[in-house]
Amino acid sequence: MASNNIEIEAKVLLTKESYVKIVNALKLSGNVVTQTNYYLDSADRILKTYGMILRIREVKNQFTLTMKAPMAEGLLEKNQVLNSEDAKSLIHENLFPEGDIKDFLGILHIPVDSLKILAQLTTEREECTFRDTVIDVSKNTYSGQVDYELECDSDSAHKSQDTLRLLCEANEIPFVLNTLSKETRAINAAIGSK
Repeated sequence: MASNNIEIEAKVLLTKESYVKIVNALKLSGNVVTQTNYYLDSADRILKTYGMILRIREVKNQFTLTMKAPMAEGLLEKNQVLNSEDAKSLIHENLFPEGDIKDFLGILHIPVDSLKILAQLTTEREECTFRDTVIDVSKNTYSGQVDYELECDSDSAHKSQDTLRLLCEANEIPFVLNTLSKETRAINAAIGSK
């Protein structure tokens, strides 16, 4: 079964010190969710040329295949729940499961047999609400690197950015929008480490 939604988010990379400051300012409870993302693309990065992201996300031994494609504002996000067997077949053997995402890639003439895992990233994420908007605070680990991120997802890019700006200014943290996705950072690091 697949689901679709529109994702409109803004993100700011944090230093470790700023991360600690935000965690304390938001009075986060320590209710951390750990997830591992496996990013797929072809060796010649065909998905990147379309501006698309394809990943498998594992949370508590539950797997979701997600494809994100650019729209005029935000991203079209297609999600497909995978059973453990299908997820592991894709991760370890490049066997792409049937479903809406495979069908969508077929419409774009993207050969799914060329797609493989290029990078893995583990996120420790905590979520809260700030000014009636969902905020995520994350610690990301990939290819021996660690970074920290503050994220806001709302119904408009303007609202997401303004919410992050207010939060950063209130905590004396430089407000610089992050334009490099986790996928890009993880794949760049994985390719650079080979």
